[in-house]
Amino acid sequence: MDTIKNRTVIGMNHLPAITKTFENEGFNNLQLHTSSGNIELVGHDETSVKVEVYFSVRSWLSLFLVREPVDLLDSDTYQLTMGVSGNQLTIWSKPNYFHPFFWFYFPQISFKIFLPKNLKTVSKTWNGHIALKNLIGNHTFTTWGGRLLMENSQGNLQAKTMGGNIRILDCEAQINAETMGGNIVLTQNNGYIKVDTKGGNILILKHKGQIHFSTWGGNIEAADVVGELECSTKGGNIKLRNMSGNVGASTLGGNITAEMPYIKEYAWFDTSGGNITTYLPMDTPMDFEVKGTRVYHAGFQNFEGIITKNRINGKLNGGGKHINIKTGGGKVRIEEVLRKIPEPVFEASQNVVAEKEVAKPINERPKQPQNFQKSPVLPDKQPFLFDINSVLFTLVFCLLLGYGLSGIVYFSLEFFNSESTLAPVNRGVFYSNIASSLGAFCAIYIFLHFLEGIIKTNWAKYVALIVLTSGWVVIFQILVGIFYWSKIDRSTLQSAGNNFSIFYNFLPPIVSCIYLFYWQSTRKLTRKISEQEYQLLNLEKLKSKAQLDALEARINPHFLYNSLNSIAGLIHENPEKAEDMTIQLSKLFRYTTGRTDENFHNIADELEIIKSYLAIEQVRFGSRLHYKILCEDEALTQKIPRFLLQPLVENAIKHGISKITHDGKIEIKITKISDHLSIKIHDNGPAFDELLGGGFGLRSIKEKLKIVYGEKATFDIENQPEKAVMITLPINQNEI
Repeated sequence: MDTIKNRTVIGMNHLPAITKTFENEGFNNLQLHTSSGNIELVGHDETSVKVEVYFSVRSWLSLFLVREPVDLLDSDTYQLTMGVSGNQLTIWSKPNYFHPFFWFYFPQISFKIFLPKNLKTVSKTWNGHIALKNLIGNHTFTTWGGRLLMENSQGNLQAKTMGGNIRILDCEAQINAETMGGNIVLTQNNGYIKVDTKGGNILILKHKGQIHFSTWGGNIEAADVVGELECSTKGGNIKLRNMSGNVGASTLGGNITAEMPYIKEYAWFDTSGGNITTYLPMDTPMDFEVKGTRVYHAGFQNFEGIITKNRINGKLNGGGKHINIKTGGGKVRIEEVLRKIPEPVFEASQNVVAEKEVAKPINERPKQPQNFQKSPVLPDKQPFLFDINSVLFTLVFCLLLGYGLSGIVYFSLEFFNSESTLAPVNRGVFYSNIASSLGAFCAIYIFLHFLEGIIKTNWAKYVALIVLTSGWVVIFQILVGIFYWSKIDRSTLQSAGNNFSIFYNFLPPIVSCIYLFYWQSTRKLTRKISEQEYQLLNLEKLKSKAQLDALEARINPHFLYNSLNSIAGLIHENPEKAEDMTIQLSKLFRYTTGRTDENFHNIADELEIIKSYLAIEQVRFGSRLHYKILCEDEALTQKIPRFLLQPLVENAIKHGISKITHDGKIEIKITKISDHLSIKIHDNGPAFDELLGGGFGLRSIKEKLKIVYGEKATFDIENQPEKAVMITLPINQNEI
């Protein structure tokens, strides 16, 4: 096996030169650094660490093309140290770059290490491949030129390669991987994965959880993803097949094809110039915002809104999931997806869904504008293609650059060579070149700042620039003629001959036109990038709004369920209290309904919701519940997300007051401190369990804070000096 695709590491298919075992006597870290060699880390069930060392060289007999294994390397040519210090096992190797043996044989040391699965590792090689298999825990690994393989591992994996391919197989982990130019392939993984390549292709197959990936110019293809997928490419195409959950896809110039049998909260697709084809479940309530040069759809029923030839805005089946589709220069086609699946069950931690059988395979769909094909496996190496256009362009560029630099050096030397008979002429040519350059500069500056916006047609812009450049060049050349050429002896000019061709006089206008073309192209690209960034910002706000709407939709039924249970428990025991509680519940829902389009309100409104809720619960608990609300006046008008505090008060009732038999107390204190709001919710119930935090109420608050404020808000649970939930929020936060 000679590639990482075959799930091994190059150079380790022979017997090791050195084998050493370290009994684990308290160390829990592995630091491994080799300057030139491959690394393979394999987890096993034993407590010891077994290190296998492989030596290899490149021989002149094979023209240095084949790496051959050797039994041993002289210590003078290669340094190798292995040892335990404190809680860390350190392995380090480095060649002796000054030894003649290194110059002729290029020695390399590779490692295959069997270690306990949960041992923390940091690995680095400058010129080799890295493979991780069957590991658990935190692992960081870097290679400057090799490939990376992660297989059947769990935990937190951080990986980086400067140019090699990346493969992630059968992992359940939080992974952050980056390559400067290689391809990325992910198959049958679970968890949160973020990958990035600066130029390669990306292929995703059978993923469950969250996955974010990007490439600067390659193509993106994904199939059978359940959870949240967000991807972007600067110029490639995007193909998404059998997506279930939330999806966001963006490309600057390519096409997008997406099939979504099930949409959880949102789906957005954006391209600056390509076409977008989507297959969506038309029986699902959706909010559409679609724009393109031409929009085709399969036919909407139960639709309310606007439909034109290049735009769709409105609600399908009453509205619900957010669908945003936009292309700057292509067409949009919306078809009905025929692949029917049951609603996935998303887990809170990793959005994992249970495997369920689909009713109809994708290859049985009727004829559509674009069929989904089986995802090809990306090759490890891209074939070399002889492109005559690229070769000619490179050749012309090198010739012009070399000729131009040589001319600059020549005239610069002649400028200072006073002994040459042509020195006066060369100086004059030098001054003329400077004059032509200044003329072109003045023409370009004046044209771009004063004339470019006035002239509408593009051909007229170039004509105007040519005339303007010629005029300014003539002015500067006249000045050179007056102050220099008029003082040169005529016989010197005649002896120099005719060094000025007609083409030389046309050079300044040509330079100006080339600069204008470059300026226009750059401005178009900058405008596209700016529009793209603006669109992504709007889409991110749309995503956040969809997530907030979904959280509120889950909170309201959750609260209603608890309240109705309380009412049901009082109907026979105390009908009057049940009636009072029903009235308070009606008052609460009259207050909260009718504002579903608002994700923010001020603290005063939030406190009214809390007061109504506590009034309901006080009917239930009677004298067992006492509450106090303290809020500074200047904090009442501050905006916060809707239903931010009510789940916390509900949590204090459920896990605090309901657990004690008398004198239950809840205190809510809100203060404004500088540019932050401080919110404290205290109850005198039993202390928080160390494992508390998995309940829906607390999870929903944490999710809201992350969506709205990112890292600017804090959420803390305390038992000392008193039991409380503490929240700090930045004020004057822009609304979603």
